[in-house]
Amino acid sequence: MTKPYHVKVAPAAYQHLQNLPIKTKRVMIKLIEALAVNPRPPGSRKMDGMTGLYCESIQHHRLIYKIEEHEVLILLVFDNRL
Repeated sequence: MTKPYHVKVAPAAYQHLQNLPIKTKRVMIKLIEALAVNPRPPGSRKMDGMTGLYCESIQHHRLIYKIEEHEVLILLVFDNRL
């Protein structure tokens, strides 16, 4: 399967990913890989008032990303409970 989008992970998002529990990290990495194929999957939400920003929620965690031409920039991964 071809990946029409290149995924970049911001340093802060990368650090948050590294600190996640291993099971959650695996799920998040699968989601990030899937965004390279389809950055607007069913269920993705465009963030109100934020131009070009989308979010995906998995368990208690949220992934915020921006789509630019052929690139997906992962900006932030955080715990919704905080």
